[in-house]
Amino acid sequence: MKLPVWSFELLRDTNAPFERVVEKLMDGERYGAWHPRHERASPHLVVNEAGHVEIEHRDKPVMGVEERSRYVVRRSGERVVLLHEGRFKGIPVLLLMAYWRIKSARLWERFVESL
Repeated sequence: MKLPVWSFELLRDTNAPFERVVEKLMDGERYGAWHPRHERASPHLVVNEAGHVEIEHRDKPVMGVEERSRYVVRRSGERVVLLHEGRFKGIPVLLLMAYWRIKSARLWERFVESL
């Protein structure tokens, strides 16, 4: 039997300094200040190029669910583009996906406010 999978993306941009955004996303000990579901995380740098960074972390937020989060930060002129991709896999996803979507709706706004 295949497990249910649910994915979503959140895209925003900001005028916050690129380096500060990356520093904040790598600070897994303080995710609770802005992240709606994670108090702490273990972020890993996946791509680190000039003007483009990708950070990933994996978690098991609920028994039976695997979560993969990817944060993409890239410069676009004077702005910084922020992309969050979330992927959840497991039976409880069917019950929790709407709740997680609602909780994550303002993720980037909370992030920028916490800078």
